[in-house]
Amino acid sequence: MKNNDYILEVKNLCTSFVSDKKEIRIVKDVSFNVKRATTLAVVGESGCGKSVTMNSIMRFTGKTSRVTADYIKYNARKNDSINEYRLENIKNPNCREMRALRGPEMSMVFQDPMSSLNPVYKVGDQVAEGLIEHTGMSKKEAREKVLEMFRKLGIPDPEKRIDCYPHQFSGGMKQRVVISIAMICNPELIICDEPTTALDVTIQAQIMELLKSLQINEGKSIILITHNMGLVAEQADEVCVMYMGRVVEFGSREDIFDHTSHPYTRALLKSVPVLDMKDGERLATIPGITPNPAQLKEGCEFADRCPDCKEQCRKGTIPMFEISAGHKVRCLEYNTFPEVK
Repeated sequence: MKNNDYILEVKNLCTSFVSDKKEIRIVKDVSFNVKRATTLAVVGESGCGKSVTMNSIMRFTGKTSRVTADYIKYNARKNDSINEYRLENIKNPNCREMRALRGPEMSMVFQDPMSSLNPVYKVGDQVAEGLIEHTGMSKKEAREKVLEMFRKLGIPDPEKRIDCYPHQFSGGMKQRVVISIAMICNPELIICDEPTTALDVTIQAQIMELLKSLQINEGKSIILITHNMGLVAEQADEVCVMYMGRVVEFGSREDIFDHTSHPYTRALLKSVPVLDMKDGERLATIPGITPNPAQLKEGCEFADRCPDCKEQCRKGTIPMFEISAGHKVRCLEYNTFPEVK
């Protein structure tokens, strides 16, 4: 596949935070590519580095962080040509180049819509702000664009709702407003950080259907951060499994679900409820808890929770193995596991 077919390329991304004069590495040598007009799901338990990885790319990690990478390339396609942006060279997160990329090229939908919206400003003004900032559009023109976006995203009676405040919207409608903010400048890449966590199942399905339609009908590329493997099965084209700041398995949806090769991925899949569970049958759980990043030892980070751990798993840094085209796994014992049926 040509590099032009990737909208985002990340190689050996590392993110550390300074705490009590000690530097703690949270994200470790993360590498992945995002194909154009596809959905990449990034999955794992809470605290495994999913959000920090994406915030590092967007430069939202704050002053106490240190972000390094071999490269973070964003490939913008304009008028059939490719403009390459090397984000690892951008040291100031608020510089003109980074601000020009956020919104028009890449945007983020955050987990909690209530904390993403300012309660004292009308929702229409909040959506229009980015449009006015990046395009120089007048307030009147921006208002028409916001109304158009509200109609596209299924917000009822947009002429009235555009002048409402966030507290006047339901959770699902708030999330649609947040998606409007992310979409208003027509970016090519949308990062969704668990966008349905606070929503009920019905609204969750509506939001995910909306995001999938944006990807299919408008050619948007989506990175979906989630721990919901059901959503991954429905939405993802490719899947990146993370544990304690490392990518432990990467592949197509079929690779991850039908040819699972890492014990952690297998444990995640076994913990998903299924319809044919017998009465009294208990849902499988992953033993133990995620360790403290500051106290990790060498070897595989999953070793203490892995039922198949061997002595060699606790030595050195475990490399990534490519077991088939595009399917990679960070496990010394990957070829000893039977396929999941």
